[in-house]
Amino acid sequence: MRVGIDARFITRHPRRGIGNYSLNVVAELVRLSPETEFFLYISAPDHEGILPRAANVTVRRLTTPAYPFWEQLALPRAARHDHLDILHCLGNTAPVIMPRGIKLVLSLMDVMFLQTGEFVPKPTNNYQALGRIYRRAVVPRCTLSADRVITISEYSRRDILDLIPNLDPERVSVTFLSCDAIFKQAVKEQPQNSVTGRSPYILTLGANDPRKNTLRLVKAYLALWKKHEIDEQLVISGYANWENSEAYRVVKNAGATDRVKFLSFISIEELADLYRNATFFVYPSLYEGFGIPLLEAFSAKCPVLASNTTSIPEVGGDAALYVDPLNQDSIEQAMYQLIHDDKLRQSLADRGYARALEFTWTETARKTLSIYQHCMSEK
Repeated sequence: MRVGIDARFITRHPRRGIGNYSLNVVAELVRLSPETEFFLYISAPDHEGILPRAANVTVRRLTTPAYPFWEQLALPRAARHDHLDILHCLGNTAPVIMPRGIKLVLSLMDVMFLQTGEFVPKPTNNYQALGRIYRRAVVPRCTLSADRVITISEYSRRDILDLIPNLDPERVSVTFLSCDAIFKQAVKEQPQNSVTGRSPYILTLGANDPRKNTLRLVKAYLALWKKHEIDEQLVISGYANWENSEAYRVVKNAGATDRVKFLSFISIEELADLYRNATFFVYPSLYEGFGIPLLEAFSAKCPVLASNTTSIPEVGGDAALYVDPLNQDSIEQAMYQLIHDDKLRQSLADRGYARALEFTWTETARKTLSIYQHCMSEK
């Protein structure tokens, strides 16, 4: 079996969600199936040397400029040149016209970009705006023409089937995600950290994107602090350009800049330490196709307070305390409960760690290989 993989998100920096998914799945596919010939197509050079090196792996760098030309022209041309049986596109889009005889597998994380509403993030620059136009034009067409579509939760599967009419449900499969192994590595709790010193803290991940719900969480925390004078600070990590955010303005106006700490992007090692030593983690998102931060927190034995919406309860199971993310009072009351209930926090930490063990990249890759084999049986 000759399988080509659109691996360009692995070597693109900074590497985000799709890039990490691609990196982990490709590594496991190569390890689990040494009899399969893999062709990895990239656009940026692999300066890290992070791509798998094995006898059954060929890496090809396609240098065609501009995303659409790379995907719609250079990628199918390379697939034809390498006599592929299957082309697997990992990043939501794929060639609209495929060379004859090559099966197309598309990984489609979610279809939020096909939706409208106040929680859909607005493009912040021309590149993002053009990218959304491209996805809206390409995704329905390549999804309908794909031999198999892989998505990451049952929630996303239902969303895809609702928003792309005439798509055969039998062709849409779910393979869950996992998280980096570093979050599972046991490290002794540190009495002091570089962010809050010796003060306990609540951890969250922040963004200006309205679906991340950061502003409502900040308001809930400030209300809780003023009412109960809690010891816990709030640490908001991964928040790009936080200095110009409405959330920071609210904190500043409340005179709480010593209580709420904003961090830009930090290393994965620093993030793992923040999870391990937090009193608990809050995940108030309004829309997620999966929600890897849940598994990161679970793996680090950090109790989790999470939204009761979209795919989040599907991933979290019984291992999180759930709230209505649109109700500020609900978030505030749940945070107060977790601060004062030691037994609940310990129970959530234990259940979360057990839940995280159910999600592995090995299982994701096994299910992906099964989908490849199903495609081959139809040739």
